[in-house]
Amino acid sequence: MTARGKNTITVRHAGVDRIFDGREPIAIGRAPGVALFVDSALVSRVHAEVTWQDGWVLSDNGSTNGVFLDGRRLAQPIRLDRATQIRLGDPTTGPIVALIPQQASAPQAPTPQVPRPELTMKANTSQLPPVRQRAASAPISSGMRIPTGGLSIGRTSENSIVVPDVLASRRHARLLPNTDGLVLEDLGSVNGTFVNGARIDKSLLREGDIVTIGNVDFVVADGTLQFRQRATAASGLSLHNIDFVVEGNKQLLVDVSMAAGPGSLTAMIGPSGAGKSTLAKLVAGSTTPSGGAVTFEGRNLHAEYQALRSRIGMVPQDDVLHRQLTVRQALRYAAELRLPPDTTTADRDQVIAGVLGELSLTEHADTRVDRLSGGQRKRASVALELLTGPSLLILDEPTSGLDPALDRQVMVMLRQLADAGRVVIVVTHSLTHLDMCDQVLLLAPGGKTAYCGHPAGVGAAMGSTDWAEIFTRVAADPDGVFAAFRARNTQRQVPPLPAPAYGPPGAPAHTSTGKQISTVARRQLRLIIADRGYLTFLVALPFVLGVLSLVVPGKAGFGLAGADAPTEAGQIMVLLILGACFMGSSLSVRDLVGERTIYHRERAVGLLPTAYLFAKVIVFCLAAVVQSAVLVAIVLVGKSAPGAGAVLPSGSVELFVDIALTACCCVMVGLALSAVAKSSEQVMPLLVVTIMAQLVMCGGLIPVTGRAVLDQLSWLFPARWGYAAGASTIDVRTNVLTAQADSLWQHSAGIWLLDVVMLIVVGSVLALVTLRKLALK
Repeated sequence: MTARGKNTITVRHAGVDRIFDGREPIAIGRAPGVALFVDSALVSRVHAEVTWQDGWVLSDNGSTNGVFLDGRRLAQPIRLDRATQIRLGDPTTGPIVALIPQQASAPQAPTPQVPRPELTMKANTSQLPPVRQRAASAPISSGMRIPTGGLSIGRTSENSIVVPDVLASRRHARLLPNTDGLVLEDLGSVNGTFVNGARIDKSLLREGDIVTIGNVDFVVADGTLQFRQRATAASGLSLHNIDFVVEGNKQLLVDVSMAAGPGSLTAMIGPSGAGKSTLAKLVAGSTTPSGGAVTFEGRNLHAEYQALRSRIGMVPQDDVLHRQLTVRQALRYAAELRLPPDTTTADRDQVIAGVLGELSLTEHADTRVDRLSGGQRKRASVALELLTGPSLLILDEPTSGLDPALDRQVMVMLRQLADAGRVVIVVTHSLTHLDMCDQVLLLAPGGKTAYCGHPAGVGAAMGSTDWAEIFTRVAADPDGVFAAFRARNTQRQVPPLPAPAYGPPGAPAHTSTGKQISTVARRQLRLIIADRGYLTFLVALPFVLGVLSLVVPGKAGFGLAGADAPTEAGQIMVLLILGACFMGSSLSVRDLVGERTIYHRERAVGLLPTAYLFAKVIVFCLAAVVQSAVLVAIVLVGKSAPGAGAVLPSGSVELFVDIALTACCCVMVGLALSAVAKSSEQVMPLLVVTIMAQLVMCGGLIPVTGRAVLDQLSWLFPARWGYAAGASTIDVRTNVLTAQADSLWQHSAGIWLLDVVMLIVVGSVLALVTLRKLALK
């Protein structure tokens, strides 16, 4: 033990005293090589420093969450002339560090003193139990300490127990005493209340139960709820002997084990076919392992996925932002979909401002996404995930397609995100900046581990520091490098784990369906307005089609044809129906396929397929109705109006209904094509073929009536029923001298209603087909 000298100081943390002299600064933080290692998500890598400057001086080293003395954050260095107790990262819950300079009294109770270690390592979490079992034999918690009216739990300060988390509702739950004991009741919260990982409406609590609200855990103790303080060994992410098998016997991952503590950045690397993306999806909870277990914050991730899913952020390789929106607009719509509906606009803006500030995007908040650099767009994609405050962030190929400078910017961003206390996992092919990572997991083809450790240790383990050479060896001999890894790490092997009882992950929490429809619909309108080229096309299209309809020769319009133009009304009707089909289909045909990546991510965090589709239908059908009104108005101005309709006294109004319904039905055609298309390049050929088929099957240009197979096949096309409704309205069988005797064209109320109902039926069937496609995983 070092003797006390004139300029020595005792630093106490976690019941252990360390004595330092003033020969070099004393770094306090979470980085492996600091003098005093403090393992907490609130602590930065080098959080604070104590130095000798003719006396001991404490200074904040630019930490993210601050150093607190007597509840106040240090704004400048202070001199330590007495025993001082500080908190790191939070004024009430942060880790405590006591600083006792040699002039101060020594602690009364003797405590073990250890010399300063050369390297302080994080606790090994590889032996973490895979499943936290509920203690069914634990005593039922007494409600004696709870007032008769109970205690309210929620996000705002008027609650008895305040949950400082954006995913908690304003009034989330309440504790109630009854004759049986302590009862927890959910108050209809959006994101749910969980007891030991299971969502509950009402539950009798036992001592030691874990209650989860949003991203905050409580433990039931002595008849009340207390914030759960996780031990070091229960922090972070651990993979225990993970296996993943598909198609019966094809093994994609073999016995993968790894631990990543809070504040760490881990890179998953390896040749193609090594299972990196598969492992990332498994860690994200979207895939369940065939064997082994994943634990996060001391809980089995897949067994308690419903309670933990809000703590996991997954950033896919493709950007999940609408490029026509500004960054702030995109985040606002995302916040409306992800945060509880009782979150006010001011609260959402505050969350967004914090996320923008953390990612250095504040100055770009009002810049359109398509005008950002590649690195800035990736930061904006990360910002979407940070809205809900996840403590585990997974990124799939975030540097793909970026130049070396942007590559470095993204890796610096990931380092900062980890330093804020998160577990960050990045799947990458870029090997330039691996030195920024705390550890590297190198997978060989077939999902076999070749190396897991600090990047600086790869040379000793693999016999080379040249990553190209290492990759060549790993790809050529995956079994050999796997066997060598096991031989080097026999002490790290985790004993066989009991198979956890995986339950269904459960549906993600979501805001109300009406709120989702409103948000997606408003966003869709904003997208249409923001895309100037697309908006110009939509505005001009009905005018162009209307003018083209006027080139049909003749002066009778929709009235009785003259000898000079015996088919005038029928030809105009064909052009109107073809225009309606084209307007409706072109409105929506590129929409779903164009934002498929965005939809998949939003669905994973709670967006309902029904709400998503219904919002699209509302907006596109509204646009189709406006376009139809313009188209019909132009034609009626240039041609004579029809007489009385089959049902309505005004044939002009009825004709507008026919065209609008046809256009809306073809909106469903466009959405269905967009849902089945594999890429944006496929939709235009599909659209052309569909419009040509509509032209043939409408029956006004090429006869289909009475032709076996063709007649029945035409019933599947909106143009057939749209033209029939229009023909019934203008009485084509009377006013067109050469018209066929098609029973669907009769100028009668019953036939017109049949045609209209069939339009609605065809549109509804197409909507159901689209919804089924959207609902598939």
